[in-house]
Amino acid sequence: MTTRRSRFGLAFALCLALATPAFSQGNDAKDWEAIQGQKDKKKKAEMLDAFIKKFPTSSRRPGADADLVDLWAESNDSAKILSFAEAYKKQPPSPDPAAKARIYSQAMLSAYGSRDAAKAAEFGEAAIEADPNHFPSLYLMAAGKLPNPAKAFEYALKAVALPKPANLTGEAYNKQMARLRGEVALALISQRKFGEARDHLEAVLKADPKNQEAQFRHGFASVNMMGEAARAAQDANMEMLKASEAQKTAEIDAAIKKQDTAQRQALELRDAALESLARAIALPGDYSTQAKPLFDSLYTNKYKSLDGADKLIADKKAELGVGL
Repeated sequence: MTTRRSRFGLAFALCLALATPAFSQGNDAKDWEAIQGQKDKKKKAEMLDAFIKKFPTSSRRPGADADLVDLWAESNDSAKILSFAEAYKKQPPSPDPAAKARIYSQAMLSAYGSRDAAKAAEFGEAAIEADPNHFPSLYLMAAGKLPNPAKAFEYALKAVALPKPANLTGEAYNKQMARLRGEVALALISQRKFGEARDHLEAVLKADPKNQEAQFRHGFASVNMMGEAARAAQDANMEMLKASEAQKTAEIDAAIKKQDTAQRQALELRDAALESLARAIALPGDYSTQAKPLFDSLYTNKYKSLDGADKLIADKKAELGVGL
């Protein structure tokens, strides 16, 4: 009998021990209700902080954590955000990716604002690891000049492929996308992928035709594509001469067709470059001095002199509404 009682007592004690934490967390309703009724944001943050410490296994986490970090962000309390996020990374209360991305991205912004680029990059990586499609983190990691140059291009490509976040206005989104696409285009130009770069720049200019950097880079990419087309025309001409020597009629016709196509493309790209470079010169900014020599060379190539060049630039100023 004694043995049975002792076993029963031990089992009962274990049940109580296991039930106690759940019971204590179940009593968080009153505290949570008080938090929801608090209008003062500073006091609400203090109450949320106390709530998380008092009820570490509450089912209201990690929502409470994210709300707390957002309140600290509103009051620019970067030190608290960074300290909280560090602890959160070590022992997150749940695997919820949205909460992790939200908290780590706030920590990234706090570190970036404090000029701690290494720490900002660390939290940015953590946010993207939690949610690979987290637009704010992808944007800053791509365009924020953080110490991840090898991945910046990858992050920018991911970000431009995502739909517009619901919390961004159309104007803010267009500005961010212009910057992202500009970064992508610059990387593609450095890889000599001028056609792909031009596609991204055209998307920028469709949203913001007064973007002088994009106008210049579009002209620069077009000039390089023009050069490629001209070389293709020369190669086709050589093919035609060889085919003529061999008296291969089909190959002659194919080479002539290829040459005509390449020459036409070269002229179209020259004209597109002239338009973009003229706009870059018409717009205020530092890219005018880089655009002018390219523009003068192309204009002279087309018209055999610079007569009328100033008028074309003036027309572009009127088209863009510059100085009005």
